[in-house]
Amino acid sequence: MASQNDRLKLNAEILGLIERRRQETGDAGLGGNVERAILEAEWRDLERDIFDNPGALEVHLIPIRRRQAIG
Repeated sequence: MASQNDRLKLNAEILGLIERRRQETGDAGLGGNVERAILEAEWRDLERDIFDNPGALEVHLIPIRRRQAIG
């Protein structure tokens, strides 16, 4: 299993490749679903980390239930 640092580096590289291809093709929507999936996964992991160990943020945290995507 890759470390969190390895995963972040890989995702940054993927997002960079997507951006370069967008510039090359002029297609601003190219890779949008992949980009969205990566960003949502990273946000979920970050939220989980914060809720697992909130530190000084604890008094400000309110869990928000998200609707699951269909499909």
